[in-house]
Amino acid sequence: MSRLHRRNFLPAVILNLILWIISGLIIFFLNPEKNLQFIIYNLQLNIFLNVILFFFTLTLSLALTLALLFGNTRRGFLASLFLVSVLILKLHKVSCWWSILISFIFILFLELLIFFRHKKQNSNKARSPLA
Repeated sequence: MSRLHRRNFLPAVILNLILWIISGLIIFFLNPEKNLQFIIYNLQLNIFLNVILFFFTLTLSLALTLALLFGNTRRGFLASLFLVSVLILKLHKVSCWWSILISFIFILFLELLIFFRHKKQNSNKARSPLA
């Protein structure tokens, strides 16, 4: 008789709640226009550290939320990556229907690539006499 694999969702829900609270605190308390300026070989770089921190925490919180909803970590992460890429396109004011479509096709290509690679590895394990 096989033993069922049980997942404990309570730690994931608590971590998800903490990540959403951190994202909310970043929205309310950090100034998005504050930047760090680096000058390297007469090249001035402006890095908006608060915006990067916001998108990082948003990606993590969306990935965990969507992974819990979809029941699949990979699809949750890829869906959050798509949503964050759309937000980044809107931030840079280049979000047209074709740029969003290109982003969607890229994420779909990644999903199919990972899916078929995983399927190929599983079929190779099944054929192996040592498995």
